[in-house]
Amino acid sequence: MDTDDLTPMAYATLSLGYEACEPLRAEIGAAAAEFNAEDEFLQGMSKFMEDILRDPEDYLDSWDLPDEIDKASFAARVRRVQEHIAATLKTPQAQRGKPPFEE
Repeated sequence: MDTDDLTPMAYATLSLGYEACEPLRAEIGAAAAEFNAEDEFLQGMSKFMEDILRDPEDYLDSWDLPDEIDKASFAARVRRVQEHIAATLKTPQAQRGKPPFEE
């Protein structure tokens, strides 16, 4: 699927990812292509956030960012992304808003 196919509530996951760090937003956006449906995408991103939270320093190291971003602050922002994903999954898709390019 394309990020243009996401409801506004699901798309907000990308913006929250950017608040954590720019590479995270890019990875979330690129991952959308790996999924066929919004809920699958959200479930996959929830797992991805869990993986990051297991070792946030490793994630920051992989992007050569450990000196630029505080690990505790980064982890708190990733938790915010994960909480938003959980809230989105609990919200019926019809109430998440209409994708911007849906006819």
